[in-house]
Amino acid sequence: MVPATRAVFRELLRRELEERYRGSLLGAAWLVLLPLLQLAVLAWVFGQLMPARAHGGELPYAAFLALGLWPWNLFANAANRGVTALTDNAALIGKVAVPHVLYVDVRVAASVAVDLAGFVLVLAVLLAFGVGLSPSGLPATVAALAVVAVYALAAARLLAVLQVFLRDIAAVIGQLLVLGFFLTPILYDRSLMPAAAAKWLAINPLVAPVETVRRALSGGAPDWLALGLSLAVGVALLVLANVFFRRARSHLEDFL
Repeated sequence: MVPATRAVFRELLRRELEERYRGSLLGAAWLVLLPLLQLAVLAWVFGQLMPARAHGGELPYAAFLALGLWPWNLFANAANRGVTALTDNAALIGKVAVPHVLYVDVRVAASVAVDLAGFVLVLAVLLAFGVGLSPSGLPATVAALAVVAVYALAAARLLAVLQVFLRDIAAVIGQLLVLGFFLTPILYDRSLMPAAAAKWLAINPLVAPVETVRRALSGGAPDWLALGLSLAVGVALLVLANVFFRRARSHLEDFL
């Protein structure tokens, strides 16, 4: 990235973070409070109203849920924010000589930064409440979150281009993310499911990083092979997204 482009990236990132909650009562605090509220509601519903939920290990259910929810949120929020990155910046595209992909990358970077900050806060809260998290699992956790970030960037770049040509993509992706949430072992432990169902769910490439975070921080042994395969698929998707972005670039301004 050339110096001029880096300067534009920093300015767009600053604007993205400032404008996202400008005018709201609690401002940037909503970035952390909303996911925490989501965690509290899900923990109460599945921990109290539906006590037959299945999860393994010694983790309290709220901790089990948090360690799966935040990696998923990192992906889902970045993809959801990135899908309209080009259409929202239509007035700038064509006037500012920077790569179009920069607008998408800014959205992803801002979203990932916020969710990582929220995840660190959640880990601190879990430790404060006496949940035994394993420090030795931090390298595997960082690796797993990096894999999730690769998927987030690939999805955001691909969806942002599709949204330019098909303006209902933003509405569709919201529903697909809900489906993906339930097909990812966030609320439940996949190992306690019927073998056939657990096998099919493993096709979801986000299963490996989500389970890696949970296993690593709870003292278990990460499945490095599964995580490596997930990374390989994510890198392949990112390469395909970049090729698609480059080929569509000459047509973007005509549709914006």
